[in-house]
Amino acid sequence: LESSLKHIRSRKNQLMHESISELQKKERSLQEENKVLQKELVEKQKAHAAQQNQTQPQTSSSSSSFMLRDAPPAANTSIHPAATGERAEDAAVQPQAPPRTGLPPWMVSHING
Repeated sequence: LESSLKHIRSRKNQLMHESISELQKKERSLQEENKVLQKELVEKQKAHAAQQNQTQPQTSSSSSSFMLRDAPPAANTSIHPAATGERAEDAAVQPQAPPRTGLPPWMVSHING
C-alpha cells in the first residue's frame, strides 16, 4: 500500500512539474507577444501623431493664405472718427465696423481691446 502511494505521489508530482513547465513556456511566449504588440502600438501612435502634425500645418497655412489672399486692401485702418472726416457725434451714434485687416473678427476683437 505504501509503495503504491509513493508511486502515485511521484506520478502526481511529475505531472505537476510538467504542467508548471508548460505554463512557464506559455507565459514567456505571451510576454514576448505582448512586447511585440506594445511596440506596434507605440509605432502606430507615433505614425498617427505624425499624420496629425502633417495635416494641421497644411490646414492652418491654407486657411491663413486664404485670409491673406482674399483680404481687401486696407486704405484707412484708423478707428478715430476725426481721421475719417466724421464728427465725433456721428461716430458715437453709429457703431463702427472693425477695420478691414484680413483677420477674422475674433482676432480683431482681441487686438482692439
